[in-house]
Amino acid sequence: MVLRSRQPKTANMVSSAAADTTATRVLLSPSSEPVAFSNADKYVAWHYAMCDEIKALRSNHTWSIVPFHPSMNVVGSRWVYRIKHRVDGSIECYKACLVARGFTQ
Repeated sequence: MVLRSRQPKTANMVSSAAADTTATRVLLSPSSEPVAFSNADKYVAWHYAMCDEIKALRSNHTWSIVPFHPSMNVVGSRWVYRIKHRVDGSIECYKACLVARGFTQ
């Protein structure tokens, strides 16, 4: 997949993952799955899940950033959030996946 060279909201997530949490993020674990990025970014657990996903995409060389040209067809993306539960019902982990919006091809 090829992306254009625009700075998305998540571009600085990897570098800020080791930094202390800001006052805008809630330290409590969320109990429901968010629908939008603006809701998920309020929680530290979802923030770290998104950082892990970006790190995995970069380490696997899944996509690369290229200069934008007007003749290009840009495929958008969105975040999908899931809470993985254990058999006893407790929360195992928070998963965030960056998925391509293929219907825009």
